[in-house]
Amino acid sequence: MKRPGAGWLAAGSLAGLGLVVLAARGHGPRDVPAGTGYAALDLCSRTMVSGEGFDHVRTRFVEPKVRPLPLFWKIDHEPGVRVAVSTDLPLLASPRVAIYRPGLGCTIVPPGTGEAQVRTQAFVPFREPARDTRPWPFGEGAAETDRLDARTRAVIDHAAGQILGEWSDPGDEPPKTTALLVAHDGRLVYERYGEDFAREQPQLGWSMTKSLTAIVAGAMVRDGKIALDAPVGLARWKGTPKEGITWRSLLNMAPGLKWDEGYGGASDATQMLFSQADEGAWAADRPLSSRPGTTFTYSTGFTNIAMLAMRELLGGAHQALYDYYQGQVFAPLGIHGAVIEPDASGTPVGGARGLLRPVDWLRLGQLIENGGTWSGAVILPADYVAFLRSPSPASAAYGGSVWRRESKMISPADRDRLPPDLVWFAGHLGQYVVMTRGWVVLRMGVSFGSEARHDPVRHRFFELVGDLVAL
Repeated sequence: MKRPGAGWLAAGSLAGLGLVVLAARGHGPRDVPAGTGYAALDLCSRTMVSGEGFDHVRTRFVEPKVRPLPLFWKIDHEPGVRVAVSTDLPLLASPRVAIYRPGLGCTIVPPGTGEAQVRTQAFVPFREPARDTRPWPFGEGAAETDRLDARTRAVIDHAAGQILGEWSDPGDEPPKTTALLVAHDGRLVYERYGEDFAREQPQLGWSMTKSLTAIVAGAMVRDGKIALDAPVGLARWKGTPKEGITWRSLLNMAPGLKWDEGYGGASDATQMLFSQADEGAWAADRPLSSRPGTTFTYSTGFTNIAMLAMRELLGGAHQALYDYYQGQVFAPLGIHGAVIEPDASGTPVGGARGLLRPVDWLRLGQLIENGGTWSGAVILPADYVAFLRSPSPASAAYGGSVWRRESKMISPADRDRLPPDLVWFAGHLGQYVVMTRGWVVLRMGVSFGSEARHDPVRHRFFELVGDLVAL
């Protein structure tokens, strides 16, 4: 006969062991939902949207990021349907489910939200225009490598050998570059993918999506729906001190809201991304901590607020915002098969969840380098592009949701070789698109040291940019 309470004792012992392991890795119980949520969403997006193999994603992309979670996790994978991740730790199971919907990508269904409720949201996929066969950027033509002289080709080939190679400092996980692309004077001149990757695979840009969201906002500026110095106008801010927050301060990452942008465990960013159904609304409810426009605070939440506000401006329906970014940004640029994955409320997660092919992320950079025009059409007003590229009053390193040369993420030695007009999109784990002097250069993949000040992958990437500018 089992002694009363023996089961609880065993369960408590297992939980205690788990806590010891977590503590040894610098984590605590509050970090577990971030780990299970990150794992569920990344496994879902990379396998069901990007089309990568499940085991490959689990071992190369997810496990190194969420350790020591793989010692305790349970994964339920239904291809084309959902991924559920939890732990074996009693009282710390922290289950998170990511569901897949064709045309929308993957969505976290957080605790308290029903999976069926999310799946029944009305949705009509956008009807993309036929593919153009012209050279990039207006069509799907391959890289025009014959436009490179021998010296430039040698510089790129040498850098590609380093950037696409797998190497690491002692104790680090090896990086994996999935794409390296170079455009010059509006033409694609170099295109190379990592092993097991191809052009047609959308890839997660993480925080490069912030720059994409700013581009969508710029189209609304063109259409007279947004004015930079007008209040954002969120309904939930009406009659509160937040009512005066402007689009300019929001896109400059300076709305004055309190925010903790951490990725290693429990933070405002991970709580929002993996545990909230309406991410923009949750972020919008953070308290004011400074006067809007005066303090730079990098935040995935602020860009999610921008998406929520754009949804309200278009009448409040998630379909309307989806149709707008597909029809007013993606279709005119010739972007195909791309999506900004929504949260459980249906609002696109504009701070982190854009999945585009690398050639399409490069198109967004080319749009900025073009000054906002595309094949004679104005996608973004010229003064709005100037806003994107100009330093925020709160930070010389940041513009209108794009990074600038002054960012300390670029080493001083690399920065000194780069033109002052350089701006760039940056995303978690080493996603970069750089625009300067007619060059648009992209690197995508994973670099687990990318949050360090002196990440070697980032250094080698900016070294290539500096070499190209110097030619």
